[in-house]
Amino acid sequence: MDRLITRYKSRGDLTAERACQQLLQRQVLPWPDADALCPLPAHWRRRWLRGFDQSARLTARLAKQWQRPLLPALQRQRPTPHQQGLRASQRRHNLRRAFRCVQPVTGLHLVLVDDVMTTGSSARAAARCLLDAGARRVSVWTLARTPAGR
Repeated sequence: MDRLITRYKSRGDLTAERACQQLLQRQVLPWPDADALCPLPAHWRRRWLRGFDQSARLTARLAKQWQRPLLPALQRQRPTPHQQGLRASQRRHNLRRAFRCVQPVTGLHLVLVDDVMTTGSSARAAARCLLDAGARRVSVWTLARTPAGR
């Protein structure tokens, strides 16, 4: 998974994206009461440099598969350094005020979707933003989880 996701994110390898999509085909929505899926967004500069936003593409695929609306309710307000290789405290510091809610979410149970979770700092910061904007509940779904200690 590590090499597959790295090929997809770092090299824009769409063959790797298709392999990830095939892995998703058997995934069942773990929260049947979810109202919508929300991608954990990349900053516009990172999207521009990469040419795409992997979380947005992953979320669109899952929204269609799980028959839930896609709600891009978050925007990354400022660029943050790559989180890879940083300690948890550095990650939390990088993400302060990094997100803002740009769509109404009051009363909704949202599934926040990202490709990889390491310490959970990004997901925590994004979920906090959605909850502060009135979301009833935020669940997090990721394609992969970095093993503890890495």
